[in-house]
Amino acid sequence: MFERKYEIVPNAPAHTSWDDYSKISLKEYRNLLETASDDETAFQHFFEENPSFVPGAFELFGSSGHYPYTQSLITQPKLDGGIFNRVPDFIWLAQDSLSFTPVLIEIEKPNKRTFTNAAIQSSDFTQALGQLQEWMSLLSIAENILQFYRCFDIPEWMKKKKFAPQYGLIYGRRAEYENNSILLGKRAQLVPPNVMLASFDRLQPDPKGQDLLCTSLSHGQYTVKTIPPTFRYSPMTADNFCLLYTSPSPRDA
Repeated sequence: MFERKYEIVPNAPAHTSWDDYSKISLKEYRNLLETASDDETAFQHFFEENPSFVPGAFELFGSSGHYPYTQSLITQPKLDGGIFNRVPDFIWLAQDSLSFTPVLIEIEKPNKRTFTNAAIQSSDFTQALGQLQEWMSLLSIAENILQFYRCFDIPEWMKKKKFAPQYGLIYGRRAEYENNSILLGKRAQLVPPNVMLASFDRLQPDPKGQDLLCTSLSHGQYTVKTIPPTFRYSPMTADNFCLLYTSPSPRDA
């Protein structure tokens, strides 16, 4: 006989419909853009609570049909071994049938400018792009890739896939360049092919991400940080959460 290790909670609240969630969250996000554009921490917290806004869960280029490993957005992971001098703001451990695609995301304050008044690339943007280039360099070294596997507890079956990291930079507002054809053209040439550059205005909730969580990672332990109101638990995805730890509720303490 199998031992039942779960509890069915009677009268549990239903998940929020996607239509309701997308309307409410978009309104909150746009308000945040207008009132807190100089506060990067506010956006870090918003994206932690709303993982579907962060691109890359199903890869940045193309669209995978597979959930990311642990079915979660990982926020500012604390990594053993010192792979990165500065850890990414977010990481998706995306995958498809052939590739394992870690997606490293850097966000900056929305009010930072890409260009100076003289239409020259700004020092802020140069610094942000340099951070991604450093990650690209580090993850081209075999020893660092093995350490990455260890830090994120990547299973053997996933290690057999092609290691193909991608990088995303969430930076600036569209108003800076959208009516200037010269700046638009320059911006399109700023990043290499495996980097996605997106303004904060471009982000919106992805309906494919309604069942994604946000987790933290510290010393090899994944811990659930937030669960969006659209989340639905399913036997089909139960194995995706086997590594996740949740702190006991007060009633269990």
